[in-house]
Amino acid sequence: MDWGYPILLFAQLVIAIVLGAVATYLSIVLLNRATRGIDEWQALRDGNVAVGIVLGAMVIGVVSVLRPALNLPIAGWDVGSIRVWVALGVEAVQMLLGLVLAVLSILFAVWLFDRLTTQLDEFAELERGNVAVAALLAGVIIGVSLLVGVALEGMFQLVTPYLF
Repeated sequence: MDWGYPILLFAQLVIAIVLGAVATYLSIVLLNRATRGIDEWQALRDGNVAVGIVLGAMVIGVVSVLRPALNLPIAGWDVGSIRVWVALGVEAVQMLLGLVLAVLSILFAVWLFDRLTTQLDEFAELERGNVAVAALLAGVIIGVSLLVGVALEGMFQLVTPYLF
C-alpha cells in the first residue's frame, strides 16, 4: 500500500493546527503594533468588548484566507512515497504565503479604511470600547479576507497542478 496520501492528509491536519495557532497569534501581535495607542492585550484583560470583537474578526479573517491553502484537490496528486515530502513542503509554503498575504491585506484594508474615514478615529473609539465601531471594523476585516481568500484559492489552483 502506498502511504503517501494518508501521510499527506495527516500532515495537512498538523500543519493546519500549528500554522493556525501561529497565524492567530501573529495576526494579533501585528494588529497590536499597527494600532495607534492601544494595548490589545491589556484591553482584553480590562474586558474591552470592542477590542475583543476586532481581534476575533482578525482571527476569522486570517483563517478564512488560509483555508484555500488546505482546500486543494490532493486526492489527484501523484505524491508516491518519496514525493510526499515535496507535497508537504508545497503545502507549508502555501500556508506561509497565505499567512503573509492574510495579515498584510487585512492590516492594509484597516489602514486604508481608517484613512478614508477621516471623520471617525476608529482606534480611539475602540480604545473607549465603542462596540459599533468594532462591528464595522470586524465587517471590513472579514469582508476583505473573504475576497483575498478567493483570490488566493485561484492562484493556488492555477499553480499547484503543475507541481504534481
